Amino acid sequence: MGKSHFPIDLGILTAIRQLVTKESTIVELGSGNGTNRLVKEYEVYSIEDDKKWIGYCEGANYIHAPLKNYELNDEIISWYDREIISKYIPQNYDLILVDGPSGKKGRDGLLANLDLFRTDVPFVIDDTLRNHECQIAREMAFLLNRPLYVFWNFSIIPSHSLSQEKIAHIQKAALKVLDEEDEKYLKNYFSIPTELLKKDFDSLNEIILTGKKSKLERVRLEAGRRKLKKIENSFSLKLGRFLTSPFRWIFKLFNRKKKV
Repeated sequence: MGKSHFPIDLGILTAIRQLVTKESTIVELGSGNGTNRLVKEYEVYSIEDDKKWIGYCEGANYIHAPLKNYELNDEIISWYDREIISKYIPQNYDLILVDGPSGKKGRDGLLANLDLFRTDVPFVIDDTLRNHECQIAREMAFLLNRPLYVFWNFSIIPSHSLSQEKIAHIQKAALKVLDEEDEKYLKNYFSIPTELLKKDFDSLNEIILTGKKSKLERVRLEAGRRKLKKIENSFSLKLGRFLTSPFRWIFKLFNRKKKV
């Protein structure tokens, strides 16, 4: 089986975790070993053109959509059979992972068939260290009028802007993956495969911890407000106010005469 079916890495998995909750539904373009990771946490629908990969992961819902020819900008391109996708894709899902068709077959067809998919969910586009996939991500962000977040080997088009804390989580995971890549692999995509600056994990950790602290403070504040509201609406407080109302009225009258 081809190299295009390498499993998704920790950076992409972290991005998905930051974008959607567990047990969410994901539509995946291009299936492979990475599907095994996804089905442990999510409901997955895998659109795949290669019969060899259909049913490879027991927990996934496979949609076999062979490649067809389409016209885009006066050029003929290959992409999944849109009629099959339209028939079998679920009505509701929370995220789209773009990891197919394989790089050699091209992924331009997504731009010509974007109307097949929901446009109110985040997109994660793998392999954007390659110029071809990078250009697709840029055009998709333009067409959807959305922000584009570019990491060293993948990109994200979220449904709304991401918080600094979420970006830090994703960047930290992506850089850990980069640390494990050898120079020979990086030379395929970067003219200078050595970094000029060291990775600053301490700064990323500080952003993550600060964000968590702020979130915790917000939770505590909201809990305090709910507790106060519960006390204000309690029967005992209302009864106490009723029983003491004559004394409070006399006290107010006395203060009014005193001022006069």
